[in-house]
Amino acid sequence: METFISIISSLGFPIAACLYMAKYVREQTASYRQDIKDLRKEHKDEIGKVTEALNNNTKAVEKLCLKLEGGVYSGDNNVIQNDAG
Repeated sequence: METFISIISSLGFPIAACLYMAKYVREQTASYRQDIKDLRKEHKDEIGKVTEALNNNTKAVEKLCLKLEGGVYSGDNNVIQNDAG
């Protein structure tokens, strides 16, 4: 506290206030950057789960389409056989 008072008395209040605000902005910026890093990681994990669910839904729709057409699903996405010819 004594150093803060000596800074104010030697430099003046406006300069001391500017120095304090600069320190505050620096701390806030560092905190925001960390928050953004955490959010990016969470978002990446969520998008991975969404992608997996979408791929599973695509496979299910393919199976349903084949069932409706009377085809046989071989289990391989590239090989689909249809009984109708």
